[in-house]
Amino acid sequence: MNAREPNPVAADVRRLHLPIPHSALRTPHLVRASLRRLLPIVSVVVLLLGLGAPPAFAQSPAVPLYPADAREDKALKAAAAKLRESGALVPDTTLTNQFARTSCNLSLPAPRKSRLTGRELWAAARAAHIRVGWHFLCTKCNNWHLDLAGGYAITKDGAVATCQHVVKRPGNFKEGSLVAADEDGRLFPVIEILATDRRADTCILRIPAKDLKPLPLHTDVTPGDRCFCFSDPLDERGYFSDGIVNRFLTRQPRRDTNAPPVTRLNVTTDWAPGSSGSAVLDEFGNAIGHVTTITTLPGADDKATGNEKGKRLVEPTLITLHEAVSAKDVLALIQKPGKNGGR
Repeated sequence: MNAREPNPVAADVRRLHLPIPHSALRTPHLVRASLRRLLPIVSVVVLLLGLGAPPAFAQSPAVPLYPADAREDKALKAAAAKLRESGALVPDTTLTNQFARTSCNLSLPAPRKSRLTGRELWAAARAAHIRVGWHFLCTKCNNWHLDLAGGYAITKDGAVATCQHVVKRPGNFKEGSLVAADEDGRLFPVIEILATDRRADTCILRIPAKDLKPLPLHTDVTPGDRCFCFSDPLDERGYFSDGIVNRFLTRQPRRDTNAPPVTRLNVTTDWAPGSSGSAVLDEFGNAIGHVTTITTLPGADDKATGNEKGKRLVEPTLITLHEAVSAKDVLALIQKPGKNGGR
């Protein structure tokens, strides 16, 4: 504000016209008494006008505010275009040809044994969260799209776990590459597929980063244990929820009836499309699995006819099942360093 311009806040104070009796102006002790009576009023005015008050925040300093519009996506799309134009992206054929790899050599962090607070769990989940997906040219609109789901760091030097279906090429794919973004807004090319298992819906890939904040993998889990998930359901960024482990189940892969069943776990944390590949954590900050599917179990509605021509029977949802891949199936892709057969 220019020094010569009137202060609008001070002007507001003057417009309140707080009166002082004429007798008080003539008698010093009456002036002091009058001022004492006015001080509470002036204090309230100053408080209401915000004079000298520090700025107020709804969250702690380390907590980000996620934009409710497409600003972040525009920045990431611009970064993806820059990587593409610089030739830093790995061609899709190179990466998809590596889907045949079934194991890799990695040095993993040891599981944590001390319980974390809710704040610490959120911070650990967010720091490890890596968004993974395709930057691709669309066959329908001839525009470049960026389609990201979830993933999580499992080593400091760039190994990221996610779902196998997350790295599958979209149906409207013409050309493109896999990319990954961290919660600091950095965008990386996916430079290698280390191992995948379509049956278990697991994939481990590598990005060129040396400072990731990995989650240890852990399988000492039982129903009733608390669990947590940080993901982006339906593009709602940075959604953190908690729940419990409901049960363990086996599921037969649909396309391969001769393959052994896979182990899955149901949990009550929240997720939706867009959350796939995001880590499910225990209360120690270990990854006990990752998001794979969501299923609604409907019940019959006695009032729904469904038999009228052209009308579809609408059944109410009774329960929603959140199904996660077990950390056991991620560990199955990993061999200890030095063991033959892994990458």
